[in-house]
Amino acid sequence: MQYKNGMPIAIIGAGISGITTAHILKKNGFQAVVFEKSEKLGGVWALAYPNVHLQNIREQYHLSDFPWPFTPDLHPTGEQILNYLEQAVNHLKLDVRLNHEVIELKETEDGWLLKYKNQDGVREELFGYVVMSVGQYTEGKYQPEFPGIEDFGGKIITERDVHALDIFDNQRVVIVGFGKSALDMATFAAKQGAQVNHVFRTPRWLIPEWILGVHFTYPLFSRFGTVMMTSWSHPTAIERFLHNRLGFIVSGFWDLIASIFRFQVQRNVSGKDQAAQSRIKAVQPDHKLLPDLRSATAVAPEDYYPFIAEGKISPHRAELSGFSPEAVKLKNGCEIPCDLVILSLGSQAPIFPFLPDKYRKILETEPDGVQLYRHLLHPRIPGIAFAGFNHGYMHVPAVEIAAQWLCAYLRGELELPSSENMEKSIECIRQWKRANIQFEPSRSCAVNTRFQQYIDIMLKDLGVSPYRKLPNIFAEIFGRYQPSDYLGVCEEYNHKNKSRSTPLHPLPLDT
Repeated sequence: MQYKNGMPIAIIGAGISGITTAHILKKNGFQAVVFEKSEKLGGVWALAYPNVHLQNIREQYHLSDFPWPFTPDLHPTGEQILNYLEQAVNHLKLDVRLNHEVIELKETEDGWLLKYKNQDGVREELFGYVVMSVGQYTEGKYQPEFPGIEDFGGKIITERDVHALDIFDNQRVVIVGFGKSALDMATFAAKQGAQVNHVFRTPRWLIPEWILGVHFTYPLFSRFGTVMMTSWSHPTAIERFLHNRLGFIVSGFWDLIASIFRFQVQRNVSGKDQAAQSRIKAVQPDHKLLPDLRSATAVAPEDYYPFIAEGKISPHRAELSGFSPEAVKLKNGCEIPCDLVILSLGSQAPIFPFLPDKYRKILETEPDGVQLYRHLLHPRIPGIAFAGFNHGYMHVPAVEIAAQWLCAYLRGELELPSSENMEKSIECIRQWKRANIQFEPSRSCAVNTRFQQYIDIMLKDLGVSPYRKLPNIFAEIFGRYQPSDYLGVCEEYNHKNKSRSTPLHPLPLDT
């Protein structure tokens, strides 16, 4: 299916990725229509629990040419993010249609016939191209069936069912899981005076907000820090030499970082008794740091480790095996009496119920999500791109640049490799991730901490310099990258393209 110039493009999903993509398409002269099935835009932020905060900071979570029109918290709240997105849609005059649920997509010679329903009934519209922006975390929460669950006399919910924090008041609470949501739930419950038990199979590495007094965004988002990150692909010969020939330097660097993290956690029990020492030991991981640097990696809530040290949260490194009428049962034989259990075990993988079955099979059969070429396209699914399936620690710029890459492709300014070569690239990345990153249902749908490598390669594909802070070499190496550094990429690409007589071709690098 070839895109026909002038035809509108449908975007399914009005989260941050869908809104960002709509903006870039519009800047490039495309007509983009965003369909959102709920009554609110914002995607996963519209479903968030109370008092949730962005793990990243405000300077690194906004459209490059639409900074925050108000001053949010350093780590913006869910409500502040929804406010920002609403103002962005209004300011940029984007065509976002709420309460429009896409129920079917049919292939035609001219594009996709999109069937949707709204308050007026069922309608159909023809679009020349479709962008999927359904999100990685908006499906239902993973909620397995445990033996005895029907006999339990308390309440069993997920974090998505928490609508007010007073649900924890005077309760005996068990939190199951070790992701961001589980850590937030445990910390919120402890603050509400609940008796909190935290159950998890494996403790994960958490990123401290402050690393030896420096905010984590400075080392993590500088080029010095990102060059040391292992990845399926590295954009420069120097980086490839470092990782291929001097791997001991890279591994030593991350061992040092891990030891700093461990030291900072251990300081919470300095001078405390053996019980406190044992509790902290239970939440310290035994494995290497790098495999835990994935989309689900959490920034440690400020009070989590102190509450562990003080005994306000009791950790249990064990697996949940079932329920009795008054308690949860663990596989180590322990039973924990409780009134409220929160299963915070992650989101289910994205699904695409409106697509033809042959395409659903391609997208939904992988346990760790769909792997895409450039985290954007699948060579066996024509006429469709994916926004936000390059989720990473610098998410908005990655989506913007991927959308600019898509615009170049749709206008015929960038030619794709053969389907066979794209499939090889997809498989190469998939296997690298499975070998080097801990499992999560969205493992294939993310670039996570490899965001700089991804962004650099995508910009080089477009003939745009990825070194946005030059000629200041010190800032380029040690400065913190953020969306404002990518301001003007669209204009720069389109200006350079005017003097180009032949199409661009993606670099022979996998990403």
